[in-house]
Amino acid sequence: MGKRATLKDIAAAAHVTTATVSYVFNRTPGQKIAPATRERILTIARDLNYVPSSAARSLRSKRSGTIGVVARKNLAVPRFSQTIRGIQSVLEQQDMSLLLCTNRLRRDGMTDYVGAFCEGRVDGVIFLGRDNIGPGKDSVDQIRRGKIPFVSYDCLEESDTYSTVDLDYRGSAQHVVAEVLERGPRRVLYLQPQTGTAQERQRLAGVTGALGAAPGVELIVADMPVTLQNLETWDLRYSVGTTEEGDALTERFLEAMRAACEPLEDGDAVVASWSGWTDPLQRITSKRLVTAELANNGESHFHPDFYMRLPNYEVGTVCARELLSLMEGNPPSSRIMRLTEVSRA
Repeated sequence: MGKRATLKDIAAAAHVTTATVSYVFNRTPGQKIAPATRERILTIARDLNYVPSSAARSLRSKRSGTIGVVARKNLAVPRFSQTIRGIQSVLEQQDMSLLLCTNRLRRDGMTDYVGAFCEGRVDGVIFLGRDNIGPGKDSVDQIRRGKIPFVSYDCLEESDTYSTVDLDYRGSAQHVVAEVLERGPRRVLYLQPQTGTAQERQRLAGVTGALGAAPGVELIVADMPVTLQNLETWDLRYSVGTTEEGDALTERFLEAMRAACEPLEDGDAVVASWSGWTDPLQRITSKRLVTAELANNGESHFHPDFYMRLPNYEVGTVCARELLSLMEGNPPSSRIMRLTEVSRA
């Protein structure tokens, strides 16, 4: 392997100073470099296969140029992969990279993502916690002491230490169900998971709030056999495909749906909390039902009559921009994204 090209080599070939070459590569503000000179330097750098030293750049800027993302999720699930892509799109515009971190507790008492910041491997952290639970108390203390730029998404927790980004689950549920009620159903069947999260409580509150304006409509709530304990099994279909355990869970799910649909008649409605849950209806019942989903990520083959498309990509961009703002020294903020655009099949 030959000798690695340096700034001095490029400067000598371009007949400029090493400072001028450095200004070009670092895009130093306030330095006026003639376009022809800039292009000559870049062309020579390509010809010499010059690769800037990331270590040296980090020492100068005191930044790694990398953002840590804690994603204790199955990234094959469209919702989470779309969010990650949104984060990445903003970072690419800033010539920054993304590093996936874990929530694992290390021997030194730090979580993996806090350690990554303290070691200079990341400049800030976006937290997509598992089961919608934010960082633990010890981690929050370390975030505060270390002044770590930190954004949590979809944890529905208030904080004066870091920024939060959440969705208006209650309002979006109320919007969707209001559209359903315009079809005039006598009964509304609401399908929800048995997770007990704050997000599901808000959705149910939105559903009941919409039904409050239609006192003659009966609400039937059915708990489907998807829990925090078997959620990974449920999501495996997106990555490894069908499994024996997953097939058994699907059968229990379909049985619960058949039983829940039994009292419905033509013209009644089924509203599902999660994306794709109305797909099986066309296979398990011949009744003509109005269908709706409170969370749709675009992966349903059988589109419901009404659905709220989650702005997953946009959420990722918001989280990334908020983190960049924190890195510039701005104070933490709390943002709730309103969802008002109900889509129709």
